[in-house]
Amino acid sequence: PLSLPSSLRKKVHTLAMTAVSFHQIEFTFDRRVMSAILNDCRELLHQAIKRHLTAKSHSRVNHVFNHFADCDFLANLYGPSEVYRGHLQRICNGVNKMLDEGNL
Repeated sequence: PLSLPSSLRKKVHTLAMTAVSFHQIEFTFDRRVMSAILNDCRELLHQAIKRHLTAKSHSRVNHVFNHFADCDFLANLYGPSEVYRGHLQRICNGVNKMLDEGNL
């Protein structure tokens, strides 16, 4: 089995690849898949920080991941609306660059 840091790193890499793929390839987006990967990342992060940070910090982690893993938020972000298209493009460009450079 992989160590916790390796598991978290691998899951974040999967999240990055999935986020970019869903943006680049039309009609492939599945909010349940993205939400599940984000929730997996949250759980792995909680395991990694459990002994090092306070309950308040864990609550902040939950707040951030609950927002981004929300299926309605994801549907709006990846939806046809022009409102979010530019933001998603910039996010995916940045993530793609990090993937290309081996930083994710």
